[in-house]
Amino acid sequence: MLSGSDIRRQLCCGKESASADPAASESLQSMEFIIHRFESVTSTNDVAARLADEGAPEGTVVVAREQTAGKGRHGRSWSSPAGEGLYLSLVLRPEVPFERVCELAFVTSVAAADAVKLVSGLPARIKWPNDVLLGDRKVCGILIEARRQSAVCGLQSVVVGIGMNVNNQEFPPEISQTATSIALERGGSASLEEAEEKLLSCLGAWYGKYLREGFAPILREWRILDCTAGREVAVNTADGVVEGRAVEVDERGDLIVEREDGARTCIAAGEVNLYDA
Repeated sequence: MLSGSDIRRQLCCGKESASADPAASESLQSMEFIIHRFESVTSTNDVAARLADEGAPEGTVVVAREQTAGKGRHGRSWSSPAGEGLYLSLVLRPEVPFERVCELAFVTSVAAADAVKLVSGLPARIKWPNDVLLGDRKVCGILIEARRQSAVCGLQSVVVGIGMNVNNQEFPPEISQTATSIALERGGSASLEEAEEKLLSCLGAWYGKYLREGFAPILREWRILDCTAGREVAVNTADGVVEGRAVEVDERGDLIVEREDGARTCIAAGEVNLYDA
């Protein structure tokens, strides 16, 4: 048993849905979260993964005021000063093949973008695959870590880590030109409690829609929020850098990039740098 945790049950029923789609809000009728709160942890993903390994159910949430070793994508760290941002991880147990874990990046980024819009009052966009932006600066990052039951079986659990810059006023030098916060963009502080409530409500809505209707409606909404297609990009992949024009995101969620010679490359995973349209 983890010590120092404040555990309570929170039903999403009755909370405001981020979507105007009545079908999406239906999931709020049954989504339940079990929330573990901490003052400080190394990483909320680490705590959530430990809870998942111990059998914690889907809907288990870990929230901390501070992370001392917050995780970002591609092995990066996530700046997590105490009391300034929302640092949250969620345990999911979807009954989907391991190969479809990437779809959850789209589910959770749509939910996070909706939540940012609700809290900030500003339009949020998504950079492929799951960075949430205000303007051209990153306000919210998502890290998905999956465990499989065996080499031949499906998922055991998925931990979705979300870091949202809420009241941050400054950032480490290495990200000072690319990061922002809700407070900086709207010119005033925001409530961390509201940010948490909106994020969980949106996650419940969009994850429920995904379970009921599959990936297609999620991808449709993601494409509406996308700011990648049509832009000149450089994509860092495991096989090197791919440069060209981002054409579209296909039905699997892969990014299609057209090179200068007209050849097209399909990218399943990578880090996108956007250039002026």
